Amino acid sequence: MAEEICSINCLPNEIISLILQKNNGRDILRFGATCRRFNEFVKSNQYLWKDITKRSLPDHLYKILEEHCDGNWLNELKGFNTVQKQVYVNLCAMSPQFYGQDSDVSIQDVRPFFKVALQSRFSFNYSICILQELIRKGNIIVDEGKKVRKPYTLTEMHYARIVLRHLIHTFLSLKWVRAHMGNELPPEIVCNFFIQWIDTIAMHPDEDVDSKIADLVERVKLILEEKRGTKSLEDVPREKMVVDREVLAAVTQVVYRQRHMAVTTAANLDTLDIVRVLNTKVGNVIVVTAIYQAVAKKCGVNCELIAFPNHLFLEWRDNSDPKNPQVFTVDPTSGELNRRRRCPFSQNGPATNYRYCPDSLLQYICSSFHMSMGAIRNCNTYNALHLLDFLGTNLNTPTSYRNFLPYLLDQTHLSAMNAPLNLEHLSAVHMEIIKSLSSLVVPSECAKKRFSVKRHGGNVKYAVGMTCYHNKYDYVCIIRGWDAQCALKWQCQMAAESLYFGVTQPFYNVIAVDQSERYVPQENLQDLARPTRMYHLEDVIATEFTHFDGFAYVPNDEKRAEFPEDEAIVNVYRERHQLLSETDD
Repeated sequence: MAEEICSINCLPNEIISLILQKNNGRDILRFGATCRRFNEFVKSNQYLWKDITKRSLPDHLYKILEEHCDGNWLNELKGFNTVQKQVYVNLCAMSPQFYGQDSDVSIQDVRPFFKVALQSRFSFNYSICILQELIRKGNIIVDEGKKVRKPYTLTEMHYARIVLRHLIHTFLSLKWVRAHMGNELPPEIVCNFFIQWIDTIAMHPDEDVDSKIADLVERVKLILEEKRGTKSLEDVPREKMVVDREVLAAVTQVVYRQRHMAVTTAANLDTLDIVRVLNTKVGNVIVVTAIYQAVAKKCGVNCELIAFPNHLFLEWRDNSDPKNPQVFTVDPTSGELNRRRRCPFSQNGPATNYRYCPDSLLQYICSSFHMSMGAIRNCNTYNALHLLDFLGTNLNTPTSYRNFLPYLLDQTHLSAMNAPLNLEHLSAVHMEIIKSLSSLVVPSECAKKRFSVKRHGGNVKYAVGMTCYHNKYDYVCIIRGWDAQCALKWQCQMAAESLYFGVTQPFYNVIAVDQSERYVPQENLQDLARPTRMYHLEDVIATEFTHFDGFAYVPNDEKRAEFPEDEAIVNVYRERHQLLSETDD
């Protein structure tokens, strides 16, 4: 009997499907290209592609698709991979395009990303998640300091943050105006809006804040029910104002005694984030006040949070005696009620025109953040400046953000403001508005620095990327560039008579530990025996360097083309310091 020939063609589709589940999507498509039968099987087996999608995408994206997609999992996975590829390609092209630009990358500069992000209702969220994941993964790779390659370098992560900023800010601008029209901006949501605008990498959805507040509300209800000796507050007939005082006392007990909330004046990402604050139990006075107000309101007591340019307070009106209503403020550090003292220039009597205003609160949060951050320059402080642009309070430089509010408040967009807004799957009308926001052009002058290739001469001692110490003014700095001798525009300011080698020695462009940029003569610099990474400077130098390799910052392609011989100089110092370290050991 002739021996039967057995091949994969003899296997039933169920077995083939089990085999293909062990492979990635690209290999499955290649398998489908081998014959017509397998091609039809691969393209039609949506259960297989659903499983591949679940393994390929982050859990939160998969859950979104599971709820909202049309069932064609192959197309959805292709759509995600296409967006990811286009984002990476556009990102890697930014450094050659914008290297040396004297102004920040504007929203008009990143239009190619908006084109990618607005291909479908899911692609906007895809683009944001892809950029966020790239930054998270890039930070891990850069921390390791080994084989850092595009797109996971400091340079690409810097541009990823800028693109992420513009994508998220257009959406949040739409969200702010829409929520404003619907009176859906209570203090806790305004606080979270600020964090979403500033911290675009680890932003919390409003649902997380609502969940945290709801947990505190349940604790307050338990205290009140135990005090009343009932199973439910609804079963207790009571006079409202007495209950209001009891509710506020219970809120104070939950927030300040059970949660042991500590109040600080520092306004940063940790102390202004409601979710983080309720986890760490340390919060800025603004956030703690917003938490108190939110819990009290959900328990039926209305407190008014009033914000001014330089201060805010939480007010509660006791109207139990209509003839003599009393006004109290809630102490944000303890939750105690205090009779409110009135300014002699304010209106007489308990009634005032003070009302809660989300715009005023947002501006107060922003100004508090700027005061705490001081002169620090990083992606978060730049985001805060764009928020002031959006609100119309920053008049220093013209930006497209200043046109967002007038555009969104136009009556022609009224229908879009009434439509449900969801970042996870944008509607066509909201996609069109975001596209228009990205095209609101503001004339600006963007100039690029002119570079010439600089060759090391015998008198140039140090190289770009090295960390040095200033002998005279006692600070550490990173070298970003150098001139073989003092540039003409600086010679009149260098006090050459005080320099031993005068203005003919090499001068270095450096960034000091306080983020100030300085022009330093070579005689005042000294290389460090044990240089360390300076995290707080990396947002400033990211357009020039890829990572810190344990000894120096590594120039990116554009910086290396400008200073082609500096890498060899750095290696000489590196080897020397390694020999010295081995000798010391």
